[in-house]
Amino acid sequence: MKKWIVFAALLGCLTAAANAAGPDPRERNFKFFVDGVETDGIVGYRIAFARLPVNRTDSRRLDLSYSPDQRQLIITVTQKGLNRLQDWLNGATDTGSPLSKTVAIEARDNQDTLLARWELSGVIPSTFSSAAAGNISEIDSTVEFVFDRLRLVQANGK
Repeated sequence: MKKWIVFAALLGCLTAAANAAGPDPRERNFKFFVDGVETDGIVGYRIAFARLPVNRTDSRRLDLSYSPDQRQLIITVTQKGLNRLQDWLNGATDTGSPLSKTVAIEARDNQDTLLARWELSGVIPSTFSSAAAGNISEIDSTVEFVFDRLRLVQANGK
């Protein structure tokens, strides 16, 4: 009988350890696609768009760096997400023009029901921030992007 108890306890410990090393449960509520490929490690997002009228006599050059509208996509990523976005993020800090990509974001509830799907085009990394202190085992970072076009493709009307 003691052997079965020890075996059951050992099995429980192994199962708990396997689950601890598994995927981050925050990822299940978000699906993030870059050029049609699902990218793991995204655990949150915020999209900001605000139409800001600009005086027509404004002589500044209007391009993606300066836009009369606020167009931001902000995502929270784990180190797995950083790994998946590494080449794109590193390319944004090179001296040339950063690569523009198409991004789609799906927000899902805990039953995996699609709540909303957004598609963004002309997406370019613009700001990155990450901080850590003390004894850590996981990091979360924030990546901000600018985009050209935003479309709400689907929203669950329940």
